[in-house]
Amino acid sequence: MAQNQQLHTDIHPINRRYKDSLFRIAFREKKELLELYNAINGSDYKNPDELTIYTLEDIIFMNIKNDISFLVGEMLNLYEHQSTRNPNMPIRGLLYFARNYESYISRLNLDIYSSSLQKLPFPQYYVLYNGTKDEKDRYTIRLEDAFPEVNGLEPCLKCTATLLNINFGHNHEIMEKSKTLSDYAIYVQHVRINLNLGMSISQAVEQATDDCIRGGILRDILLKNQAEVKNMV
Repeated sequence: MAQNQQLHTDIHPINRRYKDSLFRIAFREKKELLELYNAINGSDYKNPDELTIYTLEDIIFMNIKNDISFLVGEMLNLYEHQSTRNPNMPIRGLLYFARNYESYISRLNLDIYSSSLQKLPFPQYYVLYNGTKDEKDRYTIRLEDAFPEVNGLEPCLKCTATLLNINFGHNHEIMEKSKTLSDYAIYVQHVRINLNLGMSISQAVEQATDDCIRGGILRDILLKNQAEVKNMV
């Protein structure tokens, strides 16, 4: 029994890491990222060069890192991949956006001490969830839920995160518009089926990779990054 419990706790962190890593690989190029942005927002941007990556690297004094942050037009977008339900995403989003706006202000040499209003891009925050617990296709998580209630007062800080369930079978309209996201959901489903058949995580990922390449699922991305995908577990 103790051995089974140890196996359970060992597998799931690895399981989450492979999905996080593959998600970053799938959307590291501007073309696929713009496709995802268009699918979520119902827009029709064509030129990937209109997208500016703002993804944070590890911040030493805070040790925070976000998945994907980018600027399109006047929209500053933060996309976080999550394999577990996390009600603290708006808190993390608040920190991420503060750092991204700090970077934006520095890049454009904006004078925030000026008497004239300095314009900032409009923030949008999406949590892309593909854990095993059943979740609705979409719902909103609010920063204000973390604060104590004070009668007659509203918090001066607000941040919301929109959770999108990206598991296979959810959010059909978005999946239809982003083949990369749809393929990613199918790939993860393949891995889960293999795990349920008793394969180890490395066997499940390798088998899913081979099957999806043959089936044209994430084919170009997997072929280009096949060694990296297999090494990530």
